[in-house]
Amino acid sequence: MHNGQNDAAEWQVAVVGGGNAGLCAGIAAVQAGATSVSVFEAAPKELRGGNSSLTRTMRFSWQGSPFIAALLREADKERVEEILAGRSGYGDEQYLEDWLRVSGDQVDVALIESIIRRSTDTIAWMRDFGQRWAPRPTPLPGDVPIVLDGGGQSLQDRNFDRFERLGGTVFYDSAVTGFEKTADGRYLLHGSGPAFPVIADALVLASAGFEANDRLRERHLGEAWRDVKLRGVPFNEGAPLTAAVELGADTAGNWEKCHTTPQGIELPDHMLPGQMHKSHGLARYAYPLGVVVNREGRRFFDESGGYSNLTYVTLGQKIQEQPGRTAFQIFDDKVVSAGALPKGYVGDPASVTVSSIEEGARRLGIDAANLTAEIERLHADQDEKRLDTPPYLFVPVVCGLTFTYGGLSVTPDAEVRGGGEPISGLYAAGVIVGGLYDQGYPGGTGLMAGAVLGRAAGTSAARHAIRARGGEARVGTVAG
Repeated sequence: MHNGQNDAAEWQVAVVGGGNAGLCAGIAAVQAGATSVSVFEAAPKELRGGNSSLTRTMRFSWQGSPFIAALLREADKERVEEILAGRSGYGDEQYLEDWLRVSGDQVDVALIESIIRRSTDTIAWMRDFGQRWAPRPTPLPGDVPIVLDGGGQSLQDRNFDRFERLGGTVFYDSAVTGFEKTADGRYLLHGSGPAFPVIADALVLASAGFEANDRLRERHLGEAWRDVKLRGVPFNEGAPLTAAVELGADTAGNWEKCHTTPQGIELPDHMLPGQMHKSHGLARYAYPLGVVVNREGRRFFDESGGYSNLTYVTLGQKIQEQPGRTAFQIFDDKVVSAGALPKGYVGDPASVTVSSIEEGARRLGIDAANLTAEIERLHADQDEKRLDTPPYLFVPVVCGLTFTYGGLSVTPDAEVRGGGEPISGLYAAGVIVGGLYDQGYPGGTGLMAGAVLGRAAGTSAARHAIRARGGEARVGTVAG
């Protein structure tokens, strides 16, 4: 292992993190003219891909069926009108309205607007290097009608393939544990594995937040979050984020909140790349069709507050705060018999089907008197009775934490700020960036923001590195 700066391997651009944001940065850096670009992935090769490998949705602006048809697999292109089901587009204004309505107040509106404006072009850029989309398996009202073909794992396989075909280098089992700025303005990276130390002219941080670090979770999110199940990989412990802050980087966003989802009670302690189908099979997003209560039999969340892809994060956060960190989704036979529940609900071994609300409460240890009173109040307040047709399905759920919201302050060109001004040669993309979310999370925006800012970070980093060595950077916009 190298021991000092004089023995360090040199790169024009070093990217920390092998998720979608990091690989978009690596691809863009090579396309912008950098001739030596490396990605440092903390996981072993067989577990590469990060949280990006566990998702499948990207929310982007679009207009007209021809644009969507160009993204689809060949087998689905002729079905585009059927897939869109009457949708003609999703404009920047609606996108921004949805994002801000859900995310809360403590966000960087200018940064969000810039991400939305570049989302369409970034999707086309990804299509041009091989990404493809497919119809969403179970369309929901208000949801994105298409998802990544093969899900996040295929997205990442295509990203890695494209990056390496362009000449980029990936180091696995190579977690960056810290970095510092050298006297000549470059970055010296320290980490685990034989690749370190490393010297880079420009550094891109795309290593997520601190969601896998129980100590940092407790410090920033609170004691209730020290023990929580991860709906994500166990590699994101926050060392690069901490190092950037120690270097003087400005922070942004709500460090006391995080992205969560309601999950089946059999959610493991963490997920691994390649388990996307297991992850989606444990998702419990059908709560707008029923009622959600805690173990005390109390409702603590407005199930009718919007489509699930705009509210599931809020529900996940609230579940973690309930007694026993558990909640229960309850549906009646109107919903179950209509086949309205996703297949993950059917056959959930922890669920129970009962002939009465009282029986369900007794079997799952819920306060029956409180639950009965809650349902009576709900029915009195609403014209439509949600729970009046037996049998009833009770589904226990827990919180699954995906990523943390607090991160670094960046410009629209993905430059990390320090003292309000860009820090020369330092860039960030993905959920290590703060200011995108405060309370809730509009589904599909994380992967999209990572791609937009990753592309911008890679382009900016390459230009900085080329100029640092006396070369002439390619002209054009950062997104181009």
